[in-house]
Amino acid sequence: DDPMPPVQPYHYGSHYSNSGTVLHFLVRMPPFTKMFLAYQDQSFDIPDRTFHSTNTTWRLSSFESMTDVKELIPEFFYLPEFLVNREGFDFGVRQNGERVNHVNLPPWARNDPRLFILIHRQALESDHVSQNICHWIDLVFGYKQKGKASVQAINVFHPATYFGMDVSAVEDPVQRRALETMIKTYGQTPRQLFHTAHASRPGAKLNIEGELPAAVGLLVQFAFRETREPVKEVTHPSPLSWIKGLKWGEYVGSPSAPVPVVCFSQPHGERFGSLQALPTRAICGLSRNFCLLMTYNKEQGVRSMNNTNIQWSAILSWGYADNILRLKSKQSEPPINFIQSSQQHQVTSCAWVPDSCQLFTGSKCGVITAYTNRLTSSTPSEIEMESQMHLYGHTEEITGLCVCKPYSVMISVSRDGTCIVWDLNRLCYVQSLAGHKSPVTAVSASETSGDIATVCDSAGGGSDLRLWTVNGDLVGHVHCREIICSVAFSNQPEGVSINVIAGGLENGIVRLWSTWDLKPVREITFPKSNKPIISLTFSCDGHHLYTANSEGTVIAWCRKDQQRVKLPMFYSFLSSYAAG
Repeated sequence: DDPMPPVQPYHYGSHYSNSGTVLHFLVRMPPFTKMFLAYQDQSFDIPDRTFHSTNTTWRLSSFESMTDVKELIPEFFYLPEFLVNREGFDFGVRQNGERVNHVNLPPWARNDPRLFILIHRQALESDHVSQNICHWIDLVFGYKQKGKASVQAINVFHPATYFGMDVSAVEDPVQRRALETMIKTYGQTPRQLFHTAHASRPGAKLNIEGELPAAVGLLVQFAFRETREPVKEVTHPSPLSWIKGLKWGEYVGSPSAPVPVVCFSQPHGERFGSLQALPTRAICGLSRNFCLLMTYNKEQGVRSMNNTNIQWSAILSWGYADNILRLKSKQSEPPINFIQSSQQHQVTSCAWVPDSCQLFTGSKCGVITAYTNRLTSSTPSEIEMESQMHLYGHTEEITGLCVCKPYSVMISVSRDGTCIVWDLNRLCYVQSLAGHKSPVTAVSASETSGDIATVCDSAGGGSDLRLWTVNGDLVGHVHCREIICSVAFSNQPEGVSINVIAGGLENGIVRLWSTWDLKPVREITFPKSNKPIISLTFSCDGHHLYTANSEGTVIAWCRKDQQRVKLPMFYSFLSSYAAG
């Protein structure tokens, strides 16, 4: 009566990666919850079988069960939200009387999903995984995927999961439907790419005990076991005292890098409004009422630092008595009228999104206007406005706009004390970052993690620094006795770095806080200058930190061992530029 013909022997009836596994892990997070319910006849799974503990999942998929072959999904390395039952779903009570709610995490995560993901990401990028990932490649993409080698490695799955299964060749409609359902639910083995053993990283020291079936997964094995290897003594502080092997990264100011030294100092005689790092490795200093508009060649990523070409650029200026926003794209020519704003919507701040040609303006009345533009050769300005849309959420003057393009969000702050996150794609309100006891005076967003840093004055003097996730969760806050005049994130890749928030203080000092727990990790000082640092930015490669103080002096730091590294070009656009 079996509609399916006999098949060759196999070790595992289900695949290590399939839709059921994905929904098993993501059951707490809509819209996957709805998909899971459809998968389970509109009911949640048995409580003891629901994903409730990393410990239990690790034990079952590693050695306790030969039928549980689940491997980790990407969300384990970047999305803490899937571990939290934010919606309050009723998953029932386990046989031991414990109600299934949030996922129980390992002790080293300190019951903090965000910390778990951050540590886990570093485990993914660790030397151990880099040295042994070749064995996993052999099983999934390589010579142990099929044939005699796969049998010896205990790595044979149901034939329907392998690439190349021709469903159309099955003539019986019942058998064909059954086969299609199996492929859809069992999962699929990728196309075999290698037919010989994959090489390990050069110089890697391997210590593998026997074979590692795909059911185990090197990443899980490393992440949830206690290391017995001797720990080397280090001179720099560990980010977390109970975790060994975490890497700070190699950016300027990193606790594991040599002390920063001044490599550039230049007075300009006029106060800058902001410093901006460009993907071309250059740094721009902009006057207070200036915004740099740029577009890049489509072939080049905005964050690429090699051969990034600027397609078009201009300086947008505002603050004139006639309320006109002016563009200047050529130094030898005068500015061109671009947008006429009304008296009611006097512009107080601007932000530009390069690859989508979006311009955002904040006004004195609290309204934000989003302009969609396109490049054209038919107008003197080489750009024309296609449409505009108003965004409402503030009731008083907009004091700052901060765009984070990798996460498609913009953060706006106002004198009314509100701080709002907007969606750049849909041009709509996402949420407010509440809890500030006074108006936000500085804001920045991380291009690597999407984290948001906000600063507001403290009632007792000094400033309060808050760190938020891109989804609006407050990670923590710290009080600074000095006034923080500006903030910026370091921008090194997650997994091989622990980035910092750099704060420019009123006394000319730059203080660095860890983005993991907001602990201060370093202070950068320049004895010759004690003026407030009103703007600062890391270069795109993280090798330099540029600051601008209230007197218009630009100072740059680099690591002591990189003083001979070529400095980024610095371009200044001051008020005289728009007048020319």
